[in-house]
Amino acid sequence: MFDRRNRMTAKTLVALAATMALALPGVASAGNDNMDVIVDGRAGTETRSIAVSVADLNLASTAGLRRADYRVTRAAKQVCGFVNGSIIPVTQDYRNCFGEALTGARSDLNAMAQRQG
Repeated sequence: MFDRRNRMTAKTLVALAATMALALPGVASAGNDNMDVIVDGRAGTETRSIAVSVADLNLASTAGLRRADYRVTRAAKQVCGFVNGSIIPVTQDYRNCFGEALTGARSDLNAMAQRQG
């Protein structure tokens, strides 16, 4: 019984740490060694996050950075509610969410590029 409770506590702590990392914009990706950029979008009271892998890209090259930015832009659209090619109608809330998500993710992406290059 004691071992089972310890496993439950460990699982709960891991889940809590992952949730906190995703809930705090910029924090999860700042020291991230696995080459993921966390894209956070807040629309209304809801916050969504997506981890975008750039491990396969050379961020020191223009082409690699351009490809990474494309992935981050798509993820920013997704976390802010862009579905099936359009938002109907495009709201100010969506624009704000998209702008903030993109700015934060690009900042983290640029920091990764500087470390790589």
